[in-house]
Amino acid sequence: MKKHLTFNEYLKKLFHKRIYKVSVDVFDFTCPNRDGTKSIGGCIYCDQFGSSSRVHTQKISIKEQILKNIEIRKTRYKAKKFIVYFQSFSNTYKDVDILEKLYDEAVFSHPDIVGISISTRSDCIDEEKVKMISKYRKFLPFVSIELGLQSMHNKTLKLINRGETFEDFLKASHLIKKHNIHLCAHVILGLPNETKEEMLQTAKQLAKLNIDGVKLHMLIVLKNTILADMYKNGLFKPLSFDQYVDIASDFIKLLPKSTIIHRTSGSGYVTDIIEPKWIYDDKINIIDSIIQKI
Repeated sequence: MKKHLTFNEYLKKLFHKRIYKVSVDVFDFTCPNRDGTKSIGGCIYCDQFGSSSRVHTQKISIKEQILKNIEIRKTRYKAKKFIVYFQSFSNTYKDVDILEKLYDEAVFSHPDIVGISISTRSDCIDEEKVKMISKYRKFLPFVSIELGLQSMHNKTLKLINRGETFEDFLKASHLIKKHNIHLCAHVILGLPNETKEEMLQTAKQLAKLNIDGVKLHMLIVLKNTILADMYKNGLFKPLSFDQYVDIASDFIKLLPKSTIIHRTSGSGYVTDIIEPKWIYDDKINIIDSIIQKI
């Protein structure tokens, strides 16, 4: 990025070496928007795997997942240090005692782990959980919570069956920042009925909040989702390559220079992508094209 640090650049500055993430899937984690607490359908774009790395289908322990992934990265990339990434579903959606045991198992599973990143929903965060997570800052240089904001517009959140509001995000982000934990917000561009200006309003709001980092995603159609049915029935059309690059680059330009860009596009699991195919096939060109416009 001409103006902003990418996540890899940020980690290199922090650790003076390349750091690799290792994904962890807790196979019995779910989401209040899927288990009946708020809904049973989940968000319209989310499949039954909840953005997982598919490791959980093997149902091996957290420690086994981490050791296996670390060995692969050490062998293939000569990696030295690692951040454990709790990725699938809502990774704070358990009692705090259970969560602490799971996180402890992860961070103490290998001596080369230097960080933990926990992906979750705003309505699954409370003071007790955030305070517990903050304890890892005593011995890990990087501790992060990733919140799925998606959009600041409650009308959009209702349309996509998010089951939470922008006000939930504000409350959760305040708690996270109160305990000095790195906060990364996930945003989806191209949500149904949102104009470019509305998407950029989300950027302006995040700029006011001085969020530590942002992950940008484009709304893609995955198999076995409500969005797939909408797409087949002509009720939704994904952004084109040029549209996405234009919106994403303008979005980033509205963020403060201090905002770390964790990701400029997500691709989903390749075999499950219905449209657009270019989100996976042209991944490198997406990044380069956005950088050129910033």
